[in-house]
Amino acid sequence: MIIVVNHQINNPTDFWASAQKSLPELPVSGVQKVLQVMPNNDMTQATCVWEADSIEALDTYLRSKVYAWSEETYYELNAAAAMGMPQ
Repeated sequence: MIIVVNHQINNPTDFWASAQKSLPELPVSGVQKVLQVMPNNDMTQATCVWEADSIEALDTYLRSKVYAWSEETYYELNAAAAMGMPQ
């Protein structure tokens, strides 16, 4: 499933350092890959598009990597209605 995650980042230095370290380890159980990473200018917010088995699996993975450095909201992408996503 394709999942969109909106991150509100309260510790950009540690959050992005963890992302740089963790993303090359993918895939892991329940999480295949990140498709897009779109941060704002000051790196305190980001929207990311992931391929994962479920929102729960992705949240478990992210919590183990970004701890309390951010708060996330998630939704499953409606691929049939999306524009600009690879088919």
